[in-house]
Amino acid sequence: MKKIILVIGVVSLGLSAQLLAAPSTTVAFDKDTRALLRNASPERGEAIAKKSKCAKCHGDNGVAEDAEDPTVAGQLATYSYKQLMDYKNGHRSDRSMKKAVKKLDAEMMADLAVWFQSLPTPEPAKKHSDVGYKLAYKGDPKRMIKPCATCHGRKGEGGMHDSAKLTGQGRDYFIATMQAFQEEDRTNDVYSRMRLIAMELTEEEIEALADYYAAVPPVEE
Repeated sequence: MKKIILVIGVVSLGLSAQLLAAPSTTVAFDKDTRALLRNASPERGEAIAKKSKCAKCHGDNGVAEDAEDPTVAGQLATYSYKQLMDYKNGHRSDRSMKKAVKKLDAEMMADLAVWFQSLPTPEPAKKHSDVGYKLAYKGDPKRMIKPCATCHGRKGEGGMHDSAKLTGQGRDYFIATMQAFQEEDRTNDVYSRMRLIAMELTEEEIEALADYYAAVPPVEE
C-alpha cells in the first residue's frame, strides 16, 4: 500500500511540475510573426470586425461603451494579436472571446489587430494623483515595483510586443484587469511580470493608476 501511495505521490508531483512549467503563451514575436503583422491589412481587418460583430462589445470605433469591456482603439497591433491568439489557444479565458476567435486564423487576427491600432485613441481624462504619477514614473524600489513607463512607455503608449497601450483605456476595465492579475485569474503575462507587480499594489494604488491612464468616460445618452 505504501508503495502505491508513493507512486501516486510521484506522479502527482510530476503533473504539478508540468503544469508549473507550462508556458503562459505560445505567441513568439519571431521573424514569421513580425512579417505576418507587417503585411496585415487594416481594410481586411475592418471587414472581419464587422462580420464578427466586434462592435457589440468594443464599440463601432473600438471604444467600449460598457465600462467592463476593453477599449481596443489605438491598441498596439502586437498586443492585440497576442491576446487574440491567447484566447484561441486557451492561455487566456473568456467565454465570449473564445467563441469570437474560434473561426479566425492567424492572418485574420493580424488583420484585426492592425485595424484596431489604426483607430484613434480616446482622449485621456488627465485626472491623477501623486500616487498614480509616482507609480507610473518612479515605481517603488522597496517593493521591487518598476515604473509602469519602463514597459508601457513614457506616455502610456505601449512598449515592445506584449506591453499594452494604457492611455485611453477605460477605468473600470483597467481595475478589473489588475485585479485579475492580482488574483491569478489571468495568467498569460510572460514570466508572471504583471502578476508579481499587481500582487504588490493596494486597491487605492490600482485605482490611482486607473485614473492616471483612463480615458474620458463616454457620455451617457
